[in-house]
Amino acid sequence: MKMKNLLKSHTFELLVALIYIILFLICPGKSLLALKRGIILLLRMLPIFLCVVLFSSFIAIFLSPKTIQKYMGKQSGLKGVIIAALLGTIIVGPLWVLFPLFGTLLKKGARISVVGAMIGTFAIKTPWIPYAASFLGWPFIIVTTILTFIYAVLEGLLMEKVLNGEK
Repeated sequence: MKMKNLLKSHTFELLVALIYIILFLICPGKSLLALKRGIILLLRMLPIFLCVVLFSSFIAIFLSPKTIQKYMGKQSGLKGVIIAALLGTIIVGPLWVLFPLFGTLLKKGARISVVGAMIGTFAIKTPWIPYAASFLGWPFIIVTTILTFIYAVLEGLLMEKVLNGEK
């Protein structure tokens, strides 16, 4: 029974491994090159991934559900969504690495709109604003940043309405 559950819970990974084995048998040279590049990419992403895991663990262990609910839960109102949107602007790294963090926030009582707003404002990349402004100009970057922020907050609120079945 354990083996069946293990296979069922790791179907995707097993499928990828099987495809890789088949490709290795067909094109060993290209498969080894792809494996080498994949390992290099994994090693480059590892520090970011570890930071996010540590941050998620910090939230899971040290921030109580009561604290999360106070600042990002139902009673936080629009203020909680705006706080989350501001946090989303300073997060760096690939978005897929942050999904465990978002899952932890939801499990601890954060609103769906909070996570939606964080994902939306993730596109802003605050540390890159001066660099982008050097190419596109400050007026363009300021307008783009403000609109992205507003849309992210609205996106989060709308996402919560849709996913909670409200009309």
